[in-house]
Amino acid sequence: MTKPSEGYDKLEELGLLDYGSNIEGRVFREAFDIDDIEYPAMKSEIDAQSLELLAASDYVRNKLLNHGKYLKGVRDGYRVLLPSENAGQVMSYVNSASTKLKRGQKLDKNTPAEYQIHSNDKVRMMMKMEDAKDTQ
Repeated sequence: MTKPSEGYDKLEELGLLDYGSNIEGRVFREAFDIDDIEYPAMKSEIDAQSLELLAASDYVRNKLLNHGKYLKGVRDGYRVLLPSENAGQVMSYVNSASTKLKRGQKLDKNTPAEYQIHSNDKVRMMMKMEDAKDTQ
C-alpha cells in the first residue's frame, strides 16, 4: 500500500477532494495502491483489503475534516459531502457521542460500587451529557 499521504496527494491532484466529488472505489484503491481482489477469494484476503481501505479512508477523512469536508462511504466508493450536508454529519457525531455517554453511564451504574468510576469522572460524564443535550 502507498503511504497514506501519497494516496491523498494523488486524489487531490485528480481534483477528487472537492465538495461534492465522487470517488469510484477502483480509483480510490489505485491511489493507495490497494490490490483488487479476484473472486472467489480467501476470507483473509478480503479482511486484509478491508483493513487497508479502512486505514486509507480514515486518513483521508481526518485530513478533510481540517478543511471542513467529510468523506462519506457510498455504494461503490466515496463522496465528499457538500457544505450544506455537513450539518447532518455533525449531528450524527453528536448523537453517537450521546449514545456512548449513556452506555458508559449505564455500565458504571450497574458495576459493583467498589469498582465504579471516581466521583470526579462522574461529574465530567454528567457535564458532557449536558453539553450533548445543548448541541441537539
